[in-house]
Amino acid sequence: MFMRFRLTRLMMWMGLAAAATYFLDPDRGELRRKEMRKRIDKMRKAGEKAKLQAGL
Repeated sequence: MFMRFRLTRLMMWMGLAAAATYFLDPDRGELRRKEMRKRIDKMRKAGEKAKLQAGL
């Protein structure tokens, strides 16, 4: 059981390291971060629109 949690934690850290490497890449990282900000803003606006349509 202990090994299962250890493996899960290891996989989590590996995923976080891969994401950091992806977004902090010196060559294309700025473009990736800019695209991510655009996607987040688009999702936020869609959420606000859905909230208004639902009457909340």
